[in-house]
Amino acid sequence: MSGYKETAKNSGFVRKILLTSAGFETKTISDTFLTLAGKKPKDIKVLFIPTAAISPAAIEVLPKCMDDLLKIGIPAANIKVFDLHCSLSTEEMSAFDAVYFTGGSPQYLLERINDTGFDKTLSEFVSNGGVYVGVSAGAIVAAGNLPNNLGYLKATLNVHMQNGMDDGVFDNDTVTHIDLTDGKAVLIHNRQFQII
Repeated sequence: MSGYKETAKNSGFVRKILLTSAGFETKTISDTFLTLAGKKPKDIKVLFIPTAAISPAAIEVLPKCMDDLLKIGIPAANIKVFDLHCSLSTEEMSAFDAVYFTGGSPQYLLERINDTGFDKTLSEFVSNGGVYVGVSAGAIVAAGNLPNNLGYLKATLNVHMQNGMDDGVFDNDTVTHIDLTDGKAVLIHNRQFQII
């Protein structure tokens, strides 16, 4: 749990975060995303970040990640691919309703987020009600696994597990580790934490 950022914990009450093993694997997860976004799918704008996908296996999964968004009705024209070669301003980020981080290398992804200063823009985006979706590596960088993580979840997080934590609300201050199966997600909504 080293590297948890207190600033993230205290950065306001509006948080809409979905941390998943494998994306929108179930209707519950995709429906939750749509509820968090609060718009019709045709009006949702998503910043799609494939930066973590640096291995052939992770790159192979990118079309499936993109399909998560397309299959729920978000038009391809509303999805901007952004590879974290630089940061975006808060104003540029405000054009999007959600940010979707794919899987791959959590270490590399977190390094790019922090080195480009995107962590600060992202923190403002989430505090202002933007939806954060993390898939695999994109989920791990938001948890307590790595130093200088995004600080949304104190617990360490294992993804793609055969057995995982049961559904329900949990205490972010007392739960120290979460195993997540591919069909489950951690939902952080305002100050409530739960497995769905």
